[in-house]
Amino acid sequence: MTRPRQTTISREGWYYLVVLALVLGGAMLREVNLLLVLAGMLAGPLLLSWRAVGRTLRGLQVQRHVPQGVCAGDLLVAQLTLTNTRRRFGTWGVVVEEQIQREADGQPANQPRETPIRPGVLFPYVAAGESRAGVYRGRLAQRGRYCLGPLRLSTRFPFGLFSRAITFGQSDTLVVLPRLGRLTRHWAARRRRSLAGTHRRERRHGPEGDFYGVRPWRSGDSRRWIHWRTSARVGELVVRQFEQPRNRDLAVLVDLWQPEQPAEEHLENVELAVSFAATVVADLCRQGESSVWLGTTGKPSESLRGSASVPLLQEALQRLAVAQAHHDDRLPELLARALADVEPGTEIVLLATRPTDLSEASRFGPSLSAPARRALVQNIRCIDTSSDDLAQFYRPE
Repeated sequence: MTRPRQTTISREGWYYLVVLALVLGGAMLREVNLLLVLAGMLAGPLLLSWRAVGRTLRGLQVQRHVPQGVCAGDLLVAQLTLTNTRRRFGTWGVVVEEQIQREADGQPANQPRETPIRPGVLFPYVAAGESRAGVYRGRLAQRGRYCLGPLRLSTRFPFGLFSRAITFGQSDTLVVLPRLGRLTRHWAARRRRSLAGTHRRERRHGPEGDFYGVRPWRSGDSRRWIHWRTSARVGELVVRQFEQPRNRDLAVLVDLWQPEQPAEEHLENVELAVSFAATVVADLCRQGESSVWLGTTGKPSESLRGSASVPLLQEALQRLAVAQAHHDDRLPELLARALADVEPGTEIVLLATRPTDLSEASRFGPSLSAPARRALVQNIRCIDTSSDDLAQFYRPE
């Protein structure tokens, strides 16, 4: 959708008009013919500029190409393609200006609506019937959903005395994902201890496991694993390969609480919790062979569950990108939903923005009514993102 064109006189045009008025006024007062001729010569570029800017933007189309998702703080590269659909006459000096506005549902409720960002791309010349592409680059520091558009085309060709603009109403949505950090060795060691302590092994590695293939023989392999028939056929020793152990399933609970009037450190703590949760899910999805359950206390509050994979990671990052913190206590509801949904044996990790005591009966009484749930709660690992102990497991980047 294209809005009506707007033609305005520039600041340089006003200066030009003042000079023209002085020359014309002096010629009329003094009755000097040479000044009248000069005034006529000065009026020519003014009329030509007004006529040229009116024709330059005719028959132009613009398209936007943005990435599906980008993490907060990463480089955003967006492409704008300008097409001149006219059969004759090229287009000179066109500026395509973008508007990037963060939507309210992706930012804390206490913050006012932010000022839009307006990057632009200059197209020096586009020939008739051709297209030219240009890019703008930048970094969006905050996660959330952003609205791109409308696009504004403007030109001051040829003399800069007049400016003409066209606004295209087309808009797109860009989701800026949480910034990923780095998990420390303590986190990996804690995961290994958790795996070593569980008796749930869906797959095993060794002669007692299920055979599924062969691999070249390596130093240290038992001779009992050698597959003699295949070794004779390929001319080298190969051994039987057995199924490997499956990673233990993990449930990640994210308590995005903040005071009703949060300070700057509270807002930073919420972003730290979201980034930590996104990094944990990304690490699990890279390893694969496990099941992930993700739930937050912020909006949207729907839980996410599935096998660790790239599609699950994308969906998890999309939800974490728009999750909002609240001053209401929604952790008991999230905890009850998680205990009812996750399978027995699933490791549960709670990432909270404040100190949390899960044994508090007045707060979590309904969630701990069943003995089986009380046993699960005792094994939940609570990590307070506002504490200095967070550096043992996670480091932002």
